[in-house]
Order: sequence, then C-alpha cells, then structure tokens
Amino acid sequence: MKILYVCDKLITFVLNEVIELNNLNNEIYILSNHKDKQIYNNITRPVLKKHNLINRTFCRFNYFNSRREKLMFFLKAVCKDFIKNPLITLKVIINTLKIYSKIGTGIEKYLDIRNILSVKPDIIHAPFSTPDTIDYVCLLSKSLKVPFTLSFRAHDIYENDNLKKLQNKMKIIQSASRLITISKYNKVKLERYFKTDKSIDIIHSAIYLDFFKKGYNKKKQNSIVSVCRLHEQKGIIFLIEACHILNKRNIDYKCTIIGEGSEIYKYKELINRYNIPNIEFINFMPQEQIRDYLDNAAVFVLPCVIAKNGSRDILANSIKEAMAMELPVITSKICGIEELIEHRTDGILVPPEDSESIADAVFEVFENVKFGQKIGKAGRIKIENNFNVENEANKMNKIFYNILHA
Repeated sequence: MKILYVCDKLITFVLNEVIELNNLNNEIYILSNHKDKQIYNNITRPVLKKHNLINRTFCRFNYFNSRREKLMFFLKAVCKDFIKNPLITLKVIINTLKIYSKIGTGIEKYLDIRNILSVKPDIIHAPFSTPDTIDYVCLLSKSLKVPFTLSFRAHDIYENDNLKKLQNKMKIIQSASRLITISKYNKVKLERYFKTDKSIDIIHSAIYLDFFKKGYNKKKQNSIVSVCRLHEQKGIIFLIEACHILNKRNIDYKCTIIGEGSEIYKYKELINRYNIPNIEFINFMPQEQIRDYLDNAAVFVLPCVIAKNGSRDILANSIKEAMAMELPVITSKICGIEELIEHRTDGILVPPEDSESIADAVFEVFENVKFGQKIGKAGRIKIENNFNVENEANKMNKIFYNILHA
C-alpha cells in the first residue's frame, strides 16, 4: 500500500509507527508542516535517513518577503503544474477554493501539497487531527480521490478549545473511513462531543521494546530523571518544587531534566530564587543517550497537569519508555493515566500540582529499593502487553488494508 502521512508534528511515536508500517512492506510518504522543525533536527533526520524515508518526506521550503512575491510564485507554480498534470491541478485548485475562504490560506495550502501530488497514494492518514489538518486531508482526499483516516491524540483535541473547533468539522470527520484515538479517555471524550455513530478504534502510541530495555548499568543512588518538552502541561515546575522540599528535609538527590522549551526560563528563575541545588537541564539528545540516562536513574518523574490553554498529556510516551526500562515511575493521576499505571503496582500516582506528594513518593523509592524494583518490573510487563509498537502498527496496517479491500 502507498500510505501518505500528513503530519503537523513528526514526533518520535509517530515516526515509530511510520517505520513499522514501512517495515510491513508498505510505501510510506510523509507530508510535513513547513513550520515543524522536528524533521530538520539532528535527532529525527538521521532516523528518516536510516529507514530510507528522507526522500519520501515532503516539506515546503519557500518563504516569502511579501504577498506579491508569494502570489507570483504561486502563479508560476500553477502554470508549471498544469502543464505536467492538468486534471489533478484543476481539481486541487477547485477544491482549495471550496475549502478555504481566504485566498491567502488557499495559496499557502496549495504550495504545501503540490510536490506530493505525483505520489498518488492509496490512502491518506493524519496522525494528529487538528482542525487545520482535517481541512488539509480533505483537500488531498477529494483532489486525489482516495480515502482518509483520522487519529486524535492530545494537542489536536484539547489545546485552545480544539474540541469545539472539531465539532465544526463534523461533515469532514463523518466522511473519514475510520476514526482512531490512543486511549479510552480520549474515546469517551470524542464520542460525547462528536455524537457520531461511527466507531472509534483505539491504537496506542507505542515504543520499541527491544530498544528500551534495562541494561547492566549500576543505578546512581538518589538520582531523578525526567524527559519531556519543557511546556506547562508537563508539570516540571512541581518537580522542581519537590526537589526544594527534599533539600529542606536534608535528603540527598540529583535531578536531571532532559528537554527543551520556553518554560526553562521560568524554571531557572525559581531555582535561583530559592537556591535549589542539584538540578541539571540537558537539551534533547538521540534516544540512545536518553536510554542511558534512564538506565542509570533511580526514579522517573513526570508530574503532568492540564495547562491553562487546555493542553494535556495522554499516556505520555516518555513514561512508557521509563517503564520499559524497569524504572519506577511517578506521575500525576490525571487524564486516564490509570489505563497505563495501576497505583503502587506498576508505578506511583500522585495528585496533580502536589509537590509534597511528589517529594514523598521520590523519598519512598529512594528508601525502599525493593519496592522500586518491584513496580519497575511490573511496569515493563505492562508495556510489553499493551504498548509494543510492532503490535500497534499491525493493528493500523489491518485498518488500512480493510479499507482498501472492503
């Protein structure tokens, strides 16, 4: 099958899915948002290259200094495309005018998709279905006359009232061949808001079990690690406050936070204000290095919250990676996390925004090594049973196959 992934964000767990579908003898193409810097960074690009996907990843590189410059480029592009493929070019132009009321937006979208039109995929999939991506997929589906599927994960549902915006896209959503999401928590929300008879499949964001597995490194005593984008919803501010509490209790610790984002200035200001020691920030790095940090740590902490703009994590993949490494995990009891962690069986759940509870849980793992080992081993089993990327990609492959052979 030729499968086109239309991505507003090409992040690790989407890339995992793409790689596995590619390994199942599918021909995968990626249309990435030109604002998505992930495909250019030194982490994602080598992975695409390794799996022969770099030449199947399409992204617009044109930036314009004025509307006039953009319009002139657009007119030249349309003329060139019309000579090459008049029928498809005409369809795209007509459908663009139908879907986008603003001419400027329509021009942007045409320039984004024009290089992928020659691929002629069998099916189109959106791994994140933001309102904007749904229009985008609809344009491609109508123009190329191929079916499409929509996956709903986290920011595409909850950020900036996206759920209300998605309700305005119900005509397109209803015309999707299948709707997919990553958790029961999401499924309940979507069914309530969409009020659709169309069934919603659950396919988890998942990880590579052979890659994320415990090594033979000796754990660094009283070491805390967290891996995430430094955004409000990750709750890192409460981990820093928990470290402050541990310090006031004269409990030794070393906290390493791996990630990048705008919130780092707020975090460093808090650390300086209260003179909180032993907290280190490290930029994102290749997964091999992240795995080493997980293997060396005593406990993983990600105290997620619901951000002011509604953003939230749904069964965060960094938690799954830590669990696969048999690392005891502490996270917030929020947004259906019970689907991933059973409290005190394969992880520890604390109330959101509760720094005292985080500090208490960290201290318990420090003091009771056997308890940490027990929940760590149980966490690995949970991931093996439910969040193996090969199994989840096979489910996705079956969905695509059934659509095309119905």
